[in-house]
Amino acid sequence: MLYTEYLAQSREDGCHFCNPRDRKFVENDGAYLTYGIAPYHKHHLLVIPKKHAQSFMELTREEAEQVWDIIRKASAVLLELVYESYTVIVREGKNEAKTMEHVHYHVIPDIHIGDLDHEGKERVVMTEGEIQAVSEDIENAMQKLTFTGL
Repeated sequence: MLYTEYLAQSREDGCHFCNPRDRKFVENDGAYLTYGIAPYHKHHLLVIPKKHAQSFMELTREEAEQVWDIIRKASAVLLELVYESYTVIVREGKNEAKTMEHVHYHVIPDIHIGDLDHEGKERVVMTEGEIQAVSEDIENAMQKLTFTGL
């Protein structure tokens, strides 16, 4: 079954991550470890915060630490399965590219991320002018922020 078909069939079940049924391998007060139902890789793991939130920015510091604890456990599992590397990806929010409105973390062994950009085009190295423009954007955004409490 295609993942899109699975999602369409099970929409009435509510949030898949808030109602995981028997899919938990390990958990703490703030998060749990499960497998990817439509994996990018055979041993694709997911770390799910128990709090239903669209963004990791909605998690408290304590909840974020509990998520990180489970990510470390997921990483240890993959190393025990003799993978040399893995990638941790956070997925959040809601738009056409996201299927879940519940923030979650993918822990994927030996995934190839690199040659294509988010539009499926071959990646290119930025020019000096592009680097300067991006740096200015980031600096301007940082000047508007205070990082206290984060």
